[in-house]
Amino acid sequence: MNIFLYKIMAPWYNGAMLHKSISSLKKRRDDLLEQLHRIPNLMRGVVYEKTHKCGRKSCACASGGPRHPTRQLTVTLCGRTQTRYVRVEEMEDVERLIEAYHDLWRIIEELTEVNLDLLRGGHPREEEETR
Repeated sequence: MNIFLYKIMAPWYNGAMLHKSISSLKKRRDDLLEQLHRIPNLMRGVVYEKTHKCGRKSCACASGGPRHPTRQLTVTLCGRTQTRYVRVEEMEDVERLIEAYHDLWRIIEELTEVNLDLLRGGHPREEEETR
C-alpha cells in the first residue's frame, strides 16, 4: 500500500478483521446493515454544564457565592455554532439522541472495516483450505 494511503487509512483501520473468513465477514456486514435500519431518531451535538449568575441582587451568586448550574447543547451546522439551553426534563431525550448519533458512527466505522476486508478478498490461508 502506498504510504500516502496508509497515513489516511491508519487512524480508522486497525487490521483486526484480516484473519476472518469471507462468510463471517459477510454475516457481520449483514448484521451491521440490520443495525443501521434500527437506528432511532438522532442528533449530533455536545451537552455540557456551566454555571452562571442569576441576576438577583439578594442571591448568594451575586456576592461571590456558588453560581447556578445550567446545561447547554452545542451543535455546529453549516459552519455555524448554535447553542441552546437544555431544560432538566429534556436532558434524558437529548442524551438519547446524541447517543444514537454515536451508535450510528460506530456502526459506520465497523461496516467500513468489514467492507474493506471483503474488498481485500479475505485471508490467503482460507483460499488454500477450500481447494
